[in-house]
Amino acid sequence: MAASTVLQVLALAVLLLPAASSAARAPPGSSPLVSTCKEGPFPAHCIKELGPRLLDIQKALASASPRGALIAGAPGTVDLSGLVAVAMETAAEAGAVATTIFEGKLPGFNASVPDFKKCFDNCTVTMKAAMKKIHGASAAMKVHAHEVAKVLANKAIGDVSSCTVSCHNLSGDMKLIIETSLVEFQKMLRIAVNFITKLAAKSPPGPPMPMPPPVRRP
Repeated sequence: MAASTVLQVLALAVLLLPAASSAARAPPGSSPLVSTCKEGPFPAHCIKELGPRLLDIQKALASASPRGALIAGAPGTVDLSGLVAVAMETAAEAGAVATTIFEGKLPGFNASVPDFKKCFDNCTVTMKAAMKKIHGASAAMKVHAHEVAKVLANKAIGDVSSCTVSCHNLSGDMKLIIETSLVEFQKMLRIAVNFITKLAAKSPPGPPMPMPPPVRRP
């Protein structure tokens, strides 16, 4: 089974966030998407994978409501919050593929083979934890808690990095599917973290953390 086919089967709905103020416009004659993606990691991947997704969502929203641009930017503009949402959703799709394999739901993954068992034992819980962190980061973005989202996304990247090491001895189609999924997962989250960092820099500082109550000594 090709990795692209599995990804399509497990594709999830894209969650977009209201942040029209983060729409970026490039000078006339240049592409806003290309300019924005070039400022972060994996620019070619960002342009190819995220651009069409964001544009499709923008067009759908524009056709449904004149206020659609307030959600993900007008078609042809680059909305950083929209790109973060699309990047994290793409990462979630890739993570869903890996999770399906580690849960034994995809034919061909034989947990009795030593290399498979090592990969399975180390990654089943790790991948589930990484997926929870992505969902947490998405929830944080909805309330513009950019720093929280960034911390969770970075932790998810760390989870999957350790999983990649555990599975490097696999071979054949299964290795290709797992590696493709895990690499896609990490690339998309690194792209998302870059955009979250830009959003955090533009956001006004939040209220100071409350001081803990004084400790009363007997």
